[in-house]
Amino acid sequence: MTIEFWPKRLLKPTPKKPTRPRLPRPRRPKLPIRVGKAHQMLSAAVLLCDHEMASWVDLAFKRHQITGTPEQLLELSQRLDGLMEPLPAVATPAAWPTCPGSHTTAGAVVVS
Repeated sequence: MTIEFWPKRLLKPTPKKPTRPRLPRPRRPKLPIRVGKAHQMLSAAVLLCDHEMASWVDLAFKRHQITGTPEQLLELSQRLDGLMEPLPAVATPAAWPTCPGSHTTAGAVVVS
């Protein structure tokens, strides 16, 4: 019978590495998409205050990845121009756009 001597580092249980939380995958449809789907995504972006989704729809439109009739595309471009225009240089709290979950009313903070 032989006596084995194990190193101390092998006798201790090794702790597991903490797993990095995975970010949710953005749900983007395959391009090209129809005008109606672009309108739906733009409406959802406005309601959810999701600037990334709105800019994604704008980029898809600029790359001609949205299909539809010329009248529908013109209507979508006008809507995108209205939504994606830059804010004024001097913005007052009353002029700030409000989102549904922002809890602000005319510049006053509502405590809930």
